[in-house]
Formats: sequence, structure tokens, C-alpha cells
Amino acid sequence: MQAPSERTRVRRNALRAEYDQQMILEVLESHSLCTVAYVVAGEVAPRIIPQLYFVKDDFLYLHGNRQSALLNHLLDGGEVAISVLLVDGIVVARSGFHCSMNYRSVSLFGAGQLVEGEAKAEALDLFVEALIPGHNEHARPPSSAESAATSVVRIPLGEMSAKIRAGDPGDPTEDLARDTWAGTIPAGYLMGDPVPSGDLKESVSVPDYIKHVEFGG
Repeated sequence: MQAPSERTRVRRNALRAEYDQQMILEVLESHSLCTVAYVVAGEVAPRIIPQLYFVKDDFLYLHGNRQSALLNHLLDGGEVAISVLLVDGIVVARSGFHCSMNYRSVSLFGAGQLVEGEAKAEALDLFVEALIPGHNEHARPPSSAESAATSVVRIPLGEMSAKIRAGDPGDPTEDLARDTWAGTIPAGYLMGDPVPSGDLKESVSVPDYIKHVEFGG
């Protein structure tokens, strides 16, 4: 169990806090979309953008165009705050005050490190794998120009914490006799049937790995 920093210590509903690195990794590995916040020098308000990510060997990886303001901020030594959220269900209570969500979330702070060479090529493949498992075996690898136009950075999984809610609504005893339905509604991403590109050759059928793509978990 790692000790939380002042930035990662959960103060509200502290019993939902999780500081064990393995537990936090399990949350991070269940998703591939995060939001990244950073402050540009001279600006007061932070910038917040969504990013695809994956985790490997105690690092969280981000990528984007080499001219990306976010990635250049990291490569210049700046820090970021990263948030990951998975919604597992809607909690329906007998009062509006106690309605809630079951969720798993992670907050992470850190600075970035440039990823280059073979490690960069592997990371670019892993971004595809994070989004569409199995597609790397069929997709064209990035060209030298495409790779040169892309930056990959990694952030150590050090200063972080998770916050998790699960279970029934927390109705007070005096509300239990009410004839109001209470419980949970499971939530998740529902993937539809794959829609072929308008210029796809008629001879190309939908492969099984595309049919079974999931997002979040």
C-alpha cells in the first residue's frame, strides 16, 4: 500500500479511497480513455483534453501529433493531472439526495518522458491494440513519415489514487418503508454492429475480432 500525497489523498468519502498500486492498475487497465489537464505558462485556467492511453511496466502512455501543445508541455518538463472514470451503474435511492453512481476512478499526477526508437514503434502498436484488439495483425504499419509526425510520452505510475463506489444506495433507515423503488441499474458501453466503410471491397467480410471489440470494462 503506497502512501498518498497531498494531491492524491481522498478527503470526501475517504472510505472509498484505494491507494494499493495493483488495485489502481486494475482500474487503469479496464479502460483506454482519460482526460488530461495541464496549465500553460502565463495562463490561469487549465486546459483539459481527452486522450487514448494504455499502461505498461508502471507507465501510462500518451501519444499525438508532435506539434501537440500537451505533449510539448510534457516534454518541456511540465506536469499534468490525469483522470480516468468508469461508470458501473446508476444507484437509485428512495430520495434524490442519496441517488448516485457506482464507479471506479483514478487520479494521477506526473511529468512525461519521451519514448523513442523501438520502444516508440512498440507503443504505437499498443495504442492500436488498446483501441481495437487484434487489428495490428491486419493493419498497415505506420510509415516513417507517420511515425516522425507522432510523439509518444510516458508518465510514471507513482503519484496516484483511486476512488471506488459499489453496492446498494445508502438510504437512511427512515426511508426504507417508502414505496419507492431502490437499487442499481448496471451501466456500460454497448457496441453496435460494425458498419463497413463505403469504399470497402465487397469481398472483405467482417472479421471476428472486429465483431468482438469492447470498450471499457
